Amino acid sequence: MSPLVVAWSMCASACLMLGLMHLLFWFRDRQASAYLLSALMGFSAAASALLELAMLTTESVLLYSELLRWENLAIFMILVPMVWFVYGYFQAGRRWLAITITALWSMGILVNFLLPGNLTFEHVTELKRLTTYWGEPFSLPVGELNPWRLLADLASLLILVYTLDATLQLWRRDRSKRVLIVGGSIVIFILLAGIHTPLVDAGVVATPYMISFSFLAIVFALSYQVVNDAVKASGYEQELQRTRRNLDHYARVNLMGECTTMLAHEINQPLTAILSNAQAARRYLASETPEMDEIHEILDDIVRDDKRASGIIHGLRKMLQKEEIVRQRFDLNEAAREVTCILGSELREKRIELTADYAPALPSVYAGRIEIQQVILNLLVNAARAVEESGNKSRKISLRTRVADAEVRVEVQDSGPGIADELHDSLFNTFISDREDRLGMGLAICQRIIEAYGGRIRADNAAAGGALFVFTLPVGQ
Repeated sequence: MSPLVVAWSMCASACLMLGLMHLLFWFRDRQASAYLLSALMGFSAAASALLELAMLTTESVLLYSELLRWENLAIFMILVPMVWFVYGYFQAGRRWLAITITALWSMGILVNFLLPGNLTFEHVTELKRLTTYWGEPFSLPVGELNPWRLLADLASLLILVYTLDATLQLWRRDRSKRVLIVGGSIVIFILLAGIHTPLVDAGVVATPYMISFSFLAIVFALSYQVVNDAVKASGYEQELQRTRRNLDHYARVNLMGECTTMLAHEINQPLTAILSNAQAARRYLASETPEMDEIHEILDDIVRDDKRASGIIHGLRKMLQKEEIVRQRFDLNEAAREVTCILGSELREKRIELTADYAPALPSVYAGRIEIQQVILNLLVNAARAVEESGNKSRKISLRTRVADAEVRVEVQDSGPGIADELHDSLFNTFISDREDRLGMGLAICQRIIEAYGGRIRADNAAAGGALFVFTLPVGQ
């Protein structure tokens, strides 16, 4: 295969790939017009490469002149978007200079299509057939140069000045490699294409037109920048995940801090029972004829109360730990029971009735157990707070689990005042709260946790009064 065909085809492919990549970026973010402009540059450079290849191989003077006319249009479609790309991407550059360059090239394109010949030659008189150093023939034009081509030459010179000025402006504000890489690649392209092309037109240099190859400097620079941005984005994503984990941990600590009295009371009950049983066992042992059956029963009670206290402490420790959350299959009913066990005595002390209705044979879910318990605890604490502050005689909270359509469903309903209309639509937004002394991050974290595991969470006012919070999780797979 011809090396010329291979080289220009590869150049066209590289430019086309840049155009497609940036067009996809633009589809994802329609506000980022710089991506659309760079895509247009890439497509135009690919078209320029194919036109240059066609000019190399043709032996027809008329066809060469027509191809050169369309090549000038491709150059126009590279340079003018490039000017506005610099203006938008760098957020720098002198607008009046960008408008001047656009006007000069627009006039040149009008000359290119409205007057005889094209913007480069008024008439192409003949084609010289030259050969590469490896012996492959190619065509170069000979003819009368068009004086109007000075419009394009002047515009190209202004692009060089404009880009250097914009690069220096941005460098003063942001001394990053991005400025030098992207701005430097455009300067290299303008210098290579702007010097080489006029020399070929004048017959000083006997080589093919290589505007598309000069554009490869921009292809490499923008591709490097895309890779660099992707690497940075990956780092930002990891940092965001760490921040979210820390935020979840602090939210759990804050939540457990609000329940300090409740937890102390819950642990104090089994400890008091252990002390009482130990004192009773001592009295039995001090008697002349200790009843061993009674002592065995007392020891069994001590073991039971010890396990209860140990279980509460273990559950508290898991809720407060700052370790990597691990997905696992677990029984949601069991996880919910552990949470209600922590809250039980506090709710009884506040005379709040908690009823739990656990669906039998509930399928397991696949998620972070501690995070889901955090969600349940947050909803129950919010419900208790709403009931306590409402002043209603009916002080009830219900917790229900259900399964439907390959999803496990958890419902928390209270007999409080319900959700205010002005808060309903923004309830799960960060920093939204119905109290001035709370930041209101709990429900936002709950929503993110549930949605991270493929579930949904919603809130509404129950028909019987009070608020109803429902979240679903897919059955573990």
